[in-house]
Amino acid sequence: MDGLYASVESFLEKYLSTGQIKREYVMVTLNEENIGPYRAKKMVLRIGPQQVELVPVGTLLIGSKGRVDVVGPAGVAQLLLVDKRASGPGSLIHVRVGAGGKLPELPTRNPQQIEWEWRIVTRPPERRFTEITQQSFFALIMEVTNG
Repeated sequence: MDGLYASVESFLEKYLSTGQIKREYVMVTLNEENIGPYRAKKMVLRIGPQQVELVPVGTLLIGSKGRVDVVGPAGVAQLLLVDKRASGPGSLIHVRVGAGGKLPELPTRNPQQIEWEWRIVTRPPERRFTEITQQSFFALIMEVTNG
């Protein structure tokens, strides 16, 4: 999550340095099955009268290693830590159908070859993963603040 927050800070550097956007971190407690309770940082951005929070949700998620919700007065968006090669949630799920009691072989995937990267999850009906850039992050902020 620190890498995500560092990227966000770099996107907003100009606005943070001039005080147009104020940033703070608040510790929150998460409780996940098999891990138990732990503390994580929530990023709070104040943009004029608006407040946007980057709220950690968890790490034990199917097909990803983490989720952060971007919460604003006009809605919620999701960021997921997924395999860089994944194009959307459908690419994280594999279905096998076999005949005669035999299932086809699964393609082998070495976990060390996975490059984990934070991605924006687009809204339904077509949920896709998009790269987090300064432009896409600003668009996400506009979406959750109705800006």
